Amino acid sequence: MVLITGTGTGMDTIIGTTMSNLPRLLQLCSQALPVGAYAYSQGLESAIHQKHVVDAQSAGEWIAGVFNHGISELDLPALFLAYDACESCDSVILYALNEYLAASRETRELLLEDVGMGRALYRLLLTLDVDVVDVPQPSFVVQFAIAGSRWGIPVRDLATGLSFSWFENQIAVATKSIPLGQSDAQKALSSLIELIGERVLRAENIAESTGSSHEWQFGQSMPALAIMSSQHEVQEARMYLS
Repeated sequence: MVLITGTGTGMDTIIGTTMSNLPRLLQLCSQALPVGAYAYSQGLESAIHQKHVVDAQSAGEWIAGVFNHGISELDLPALFLAYDACESCDSVILYALNEYLAASRETRELLLEDVGMGRALYRLLLTLDVDVVDVPQPSFVVQFAIAGSRWGIPVRDLATGLSFSWFENQIAVATKSIPLGQSDAQKALSSLIELIGERVLRAENIAESTGSSHEWQFGQSMPALAIMSSQHEVQEARMYLS
C-alpha cells in the first residue's frame, strides 16, 4: 500500500512500501480463479432453504457468524502456519496441516469442498510453474499459502485477500439464492469486510501462540453449520455442491 501525505511545501512524501505483488494477490483472490469456488455455498444454501436466512440482514448475520467462529478461528490461523512452513521449507508441517484441516471439516461436503478446491489450485499452480507441495488431500488454504509465499505476498495481505474472497463468494450465493438486489448485496459486503482487519490479527496471534507443534488445538466446532451442511447433502433441489 502507498500512502501519500503533504509536506507543507507543495511536495508529496511517500510513506510505506509499494506492494509490488499486488497483481498476484488480486489474481489469487479473483472470482475468475479456476478453482470452482462459485460451485460451493458452505451451508448457506441450506440455511436459505430452511428459512434461517431470508433477507440481507439475516444473510449478513449468518455469514459473519461463520467467519468469526469458523474461518477466522481455523482457516486463517492455518494460513499463517502454512505460510511460515513454506518460508522455512518445512514440508512436514505442511503435510500435518493438511491432515489437521481435513480432520476439522465437520461434514463430508465441507471436506470435499476444501479438497476439491485445493486440488484445483494445486493443478493451476503447476501450470503457472509454481513450486508446489504434493499431498494426498491438499487443503485449499494450504495451497493458497504456498502460492502466496512463492509469490512473495505478505502473509497479512494474503489472509486479508482470502477473507475478502470468501465474503464475496458468500454474498454471491445470497444474491442468487434469497435473492438480494445488487445494492443490498454490496451494503452487506461493505459491512462484513469491516470484520477482516481485527480477525486477521487474531488469527495471527492464534498461530503464534500455537507454535509449530503438531498437537494443534485451534478451531471451533460449529453445530449449526454442521447441521445445515448435513441437511444439504440430501436436499433434493440445489444449485451448489455444499
